[in-house]
Amino acid sequence: MKYIYTFLTAVILGVSLHPAAAQESTLMSFMRQSPQALRTNPAGLSDSVRWFMGIPFLFSHLGIDLDAGIAYGDAIQRNADNSLQINPKIADKIADARTMFNFNYELLSFGFRFQKKHMITLSLSAVADASFLLPGELATLVVKGNTPGESLSITSEINAAAYVEAALGYSFTVNKNWKAGLRVKYLQGGANVFGKNLHATINTDPNDYKMTLTADAQANVAYVDAVESALDNSGMAFDAGIYYNTPVPGLSVGVSMVDWGWIEWTANPKIYEAKMQDGNFEFAGLTSLDDDFDRIIDTLTNVFDFKDRNGKAYSTPLPGKIYVSAAYNLTKNDKFGFLFSTRALDSFSRTTFTLMYNRSVGNWFSVSVGNNFMTTKIFNPSIALNLRGGAFQFYVAAENISSFNPARTRTANIQFGMNLTFMNKKAKKQE
Repeated sequence: MKYIYTFLTAVILGVSLHPAAAQESTLMSFMRQSPQALRTNPAGLSDSVRWFMGIPFLFSHLGIDLDAGIAYGDAIQRNADNSLQINPKIADKIADARTMFNFNYELLSFGFRFQKKHMITLSLSAVADASFLLPGELATLVVKGNTPGESLSITSEINAAAYVEAALGYSFTVNKNWKAGLRVKYLQGGANVFGKNLHATINTDPNDYKMTLTADAQANVAYVDAVESALDNSGMAFDAGIYYNTPVPGLSVGVSMVDWGWIEWTANPKIYEAKMQDGNFEFAGLTSLDDDFDRIIDTLTNVFDFKDRNGKAYSTPLPGKIYVSAAYNLTKNDKFGFLFSTRALDSFSRTTFTLMYNRSVGNWFSVSVGNNFMTTKIFNPSIALNLRGGAFQFYVAAENISSFNPARTRTANIQFGMNLTFMNKKAKKQE
C-alpha cells in the first residue's frame, strides 16, 4: 500500500508544485529597459541601463505559468441539486491532455555595465517545473468503466523537478547594430520524478466483464533528505542570444536559446516499477466525487504490485526554449512586436506566436497589450504594465488568460517584481 501512495504522492506533488520552465513573459521580452528582458534573451537588455538590482528576497521576480490541458469546468459539473460530479464527457475533453506548471522565484539579481560595451549579470532563483501527460483512455475507464470485448492502451509520462539556479551572464555590444549575450547556469536539484513511456493495456472479457491488465511502467525518483546529500544533485544549463538592429530604421530582431541543459540526479535514487502480465481486477466506473477512493487505490495496489528499489544515478533534461522576436518602433512612444517561442521536452513541444503593441508615457510608464496564439486555443489575451519612479521600477504581466471565466481557464501566466534600475542620462525613451 505504501508503494502506491508514495508513487502517487510524488506525481501529485510534482504536478502541483511544478513545465512548463514554462514560457517566460512574452510581453516583458519587448521592454528592453527592464532587466526581465534578459529572461528570454541574455542580449536583450538595453545599453541605456548602467546597472540594476532586484529587490533581494522580496519580489525581484515571481513567475507562475500554468497550462492545465483541461479546465476545471471540463472535469467537474454542478447538478441541479448543487452537488458536484465528474463530467461524463471528460474523456472527450482530455484527449491526451498535457499539464505543465512552472514556478520561478528570483531571490537575488544584479547587473552592471563597464566600459560601455560590456555587462555582467548575476542571479539566484528557486525553480519548480513539471510536465505530465494525462491519457484520455484512462479518463474513459474511470468515468464509464469497462466495455465487453474492449482493449484500452494507456500511455503516460512525467518529468517534474524542483531545483535552485545560480546564473552568471555576460553581454557584449559588438557595434551599433549587433549585440550578443551568454548566460551559464549552475543547477542544484532538490527533488525529481521522471517516468517515460509508462504503459498499460487493459482487456475486458466479452462474456463475464473480467478485466486483465498488462503493465510495464517505471518511474525514477530522487530527492534530498539530509544535509549531507544537499549538494549531490547538480547540473548545468545555458542561455545564448543575439540582437540585431536592421538597416530599416526602428526595426530590430532577436534570436535566443534559453534553459538548454540537464540535472544529474544522484541523491537517494529510487525506481518504482510495475511489470505484470494478465492481472485480474474489477472496476465499474466512477460517477460521484463521494466514491471510496481508498477502495480504488487498494485495487490498484494489488493489481500493479508497485515495487521500489534502489536505483542508479540518472539525468533529466530541462525544457529548452527558443525565442525569435521582431520589434518595430513606429514612434518614440509606440512599438509593435512579434515573437515566436517554443518549449521542447523530449517528444513534446508547445509553440506560441505573439503579437503585441506597447505604448510609453515618458520614461515613467509603459503598457503592453497583445495576444498569444497557441495550437490549443487562439484567443489568449495578455497585458503588462511597467511603472518607474526614479530608479525604482515595478512591473506586472498577466498572459495566456484563455478565458475570463475561471472554470473555463486552461492556461495562465502571471509575473511581477520590483527592481532598482539606473539609466544613462541620455537613455532613449523607446527600445
